[in-house]
Amino acid sequence: MTNDSAFPAITPEMARDRFIVNDASSTERFKADFNQFIIAPLQYSRPVIKLPLPPSRTSNHVLVLVTGGQVEMTIGHQAYSLADHELVIVPALQIFTINAIREDSQGFLCFFSQELVFRAVGDTDFDFLKLTNNPHVTLSDQQLDFIGAVLHRLTVEYTENGSANTDLIRPYLSALLAEVNRVYAGTVRPKIDAGDGLVQRFMDLLTTQIRQTRLVSQYADWLTISPNHLNKVIKGRTGKSPSVWIDERIVLEAKVLLFQSGLSIAQIAHELGFEDQSTFGKLFRKYAQVSPTDFRNRYAGTND
Repeated sequence: MTNDSAFPAITPEMARDRFIVNDASSTERFKADFNQFIIAPLQYSRPVIKLPLPPSRTSNHVLVLVTGGQVEMTIGHQAYSLADHELVIVPALQIFTINAIREDSQGFLCFFSQELVFRAVGDTDFDFLKLTNNPHVTLSDQQLDFIGAVLHRLTVEYTENGSANTDLIRPYLSALLAEVNRVYAGTVRPKIDAGDGLVQRFMDLLTTQIRQTRLVSQYADWLTISPNHLNKVIKGRTGKSPSVWIDERIVLEAKVLLFQSGLSIAQIAHELGFEDQSTFGKLFRKYAQVSPTDFRNRYAGTND
């Protein structure tokens, strides 16, 4: 359960090969160095993306801004139905999927690497790029104007010159991150009670430590509370027990491995802490309504 290479992240190049329709315009969409930075209007992206995407984690940060229509996404366990004035940022390595993009949707879809972020803003620490951030915000008219203008300028630069020369991309990305940071800072709740704080800390642990243990008692120990108290608060605030949250996160991790890795199902079961494949298969079917084999076969064509 400590083999990082077994939990792969896909690059934009791998995403292109798996998720994008290969047609005559492909070379125009994917410019030089697009693994570092790529952006496109939603209205141009939707027709060429093979939707719905399987749950995946990417090595780049992902930004989606919706200015019209509707985009259905799932980030971690949370489903979002994004409409006009809504923005999400998916940090690198977070599990997400795009389920649907309505035909009349407008906005931007952008992938950018952590390396490019560092080159643009140094070691500035943005909360919204952390794995356990709240990914979703709603923009005011003015915020939408500011962020939309920067994304439009980045789109023009990428379309004309690709990402090889970042002399213009870096300052515009810096401006984009600063504008987004101001929006996110304005949405932080000034005060949360002890119960909400415990839920957040449990969810943070679930995101970062799920590969280490599936025991509720271990999470309670990390949080320095009793298992009974953890169960009472989490179930009372979320409607689901800690054990259900743990099971659902395990299945989410398994879906990524079934799609993105070459591990056998037995190896995936072992990586996720199961003593045998049968027990893993039963849990997977309980939450996914299909067997691990059927899930893998469902998306096998996306690798072609």
